[in-house]
Amino acid sequence: MASRLLQISERAVKLAPVVARAQPAAAYHGRAIIGKREVVGFGLNGEYAYHDTPDFPMPAIRYKEPTPEIEKLREKEKGDWKNLSLEEKKALYRYSFFQTFAEMNASRNEWKPIVGNVFLMLGVSLWIWIFLKKF
Repeated sequence: MASRLLQISERAVKLAPVVARAQPAAAYHGRAIIGKREVVGFGLNGEYAYHDTPDFPMPAIRYKEPTPEIEKLREKEKGDWKNLSLEEKKALYRYSFFQTFAEMNASRNEWKPIVGNVFLMLGVSLWIWIFLKKF
């Protein structure tokens, strides 16, 4: 019985196309969503999505769609990088990525409204408690 199950599963694996096993199905359907952006890697979970995270610095697709200016820079990029100006290098970087690591890791002060709301709720709770003790 076990050998029969093994034969059936082996046959199913042999019949499955290699392409379907190599990549998740969601990646095939994501092509229409990304537009003309170039796929440059597997990404965070195999889907065609752009995520800026320091934990996984290589997104699956480029940040921007190609423009004629970027195409000229990409051709120039294939040569010596000493011929590229600093602004051209920055434009090429911003074509692929939205933020630098310094921008990703910078403090955004998200804690301030949270702490303010916690103190507000503590104050309201204290006044309600005082009111209930008095009356």
